[in-house]
Amino acid sequence: MGVMCRGYIGGRFYFLVVWIMIASRQARGEDVSSFFKLSSSERAKFVDDNQEIQLSLDQSDGSGFSSYSEFLFGMFNMRIKMIPGDSAGTVTTYYFTSFGATHDELDFEFLGNQTGEPIILQTNVYASGVGDREQRIFLWFDPAADFHNYTLLWNTQQVVFYVDGVPIRVYPNIQDATGVPYLQGQPMYLFGTIWNGDSWATQGGKIKTDWTLAPFIASYRDFSVDACADKVATSTCASTKWWNQQQYEALDSSLLGQLNWVKENYMVYDYCTDYARFNATPIECGYTTPTPSTSPTLPPNSSPLAPTSPSSATPPLSPTSNSRSSTTPPLSPTSNSSAEPIPPSLAPSQSKAPNSNHLQWFLHITVVAIFLFTFTT
Repeated sequence: MGVMCRGYIGGRFYFLVVWIMIASRQARGEDVSSFFKLSSSERAKFVDDNQEIQLSLDQSDGSGFSSYSEFLFGMFNMRIKMIPGDSAGTVTTYYFTSFGATHDELDFEFLGNQTGEPIILQTNVYASGVGDREQRIFLWFDPAADFHNYTLLWNTQQVVFYVDGVPIRVYPNIQDATGVPYLQGQPMYLFGTIWNGDSWATQGGKIKTDWTLAPFIASYRDFSVDACADKVATSTCASTKWWNQQQYEALDSSLLGQLNWVKENYMVYDYCTDYARFNATPIECGYTTPTPSTSPTLPPNSSPLAPTSPSSATPPLSPTSNSRSSTTPPLSPTSNSSAEPIPPSLAPSQSKAPNSNHLQWFLHITVVAIFLFTFTT
């Protein structure tokens, strides 16, 4: 009877501890230090019990972080809060890149602005070293007031940039049909950086960074990823993933409608229509992605926050000097370079991420041992 009682108590104790562990993990959120390493600068910090990364910029230097792992296809989501107040001249980034003359790259770049003027989100795509595919939009909310979701779907058929669940850009895989390179053979690392770009970032460099307001701080948190970390595109990993199934080969009619809403209401620059810059319309710009029969929806555990309804959303900021009617914002003078020269401390290495699961497994094993000891004695 005593053995049965101890076993019963031990079992209840085990399940109680497991429940506490699960509830604690859900309440705490993800430990981003298990995914990323920081630049050696003191300006990059893990805060809020390693759930958030804060990057700061002052007149001396910027800061950044990089992933321990490289990825080849996946679904990635990061919640980011931009620099509040006057952020003119600053550039905050969240991007993916490989290395070398024929590198691939996918960029979210946030171009700071004066107080009361909207921050511009610039996206760019490099495939096999070819870039010059900048698009710029205003956002339909103030990205410095709170955290928002910036999501990248990268599968074998398309790349889709999302903001709070709304698609803002699509880059389709038309390599076989047209010869236009697609990002499918080079694993990429993920980076976040903040740096001074006042030679071009705000109104073509007319507005400079006000260093009396430094430090400028941007925050990143709640990173989630479902991806392949394979070295070659022939791997079967992507074929087994939900984000690479038929319904994710292209946007459905509803998402295409949201994408068109963004283009019609918030786009301020599109390389596809920059006829002065290009002698002919880039081939991919004239390509219309097919509509799949099944409507793609993101799984609850991977989805961004519910998007603002496109039919009712209005920009909280009133664009003036950077409005669509004004002169097209000049592009980065280093349009064939990465989103930022990568600090040596963030260069890819063979170092491994500190595994946050080690402690969890230790606790599980300890609890099981206690349970077995209690049950058998």
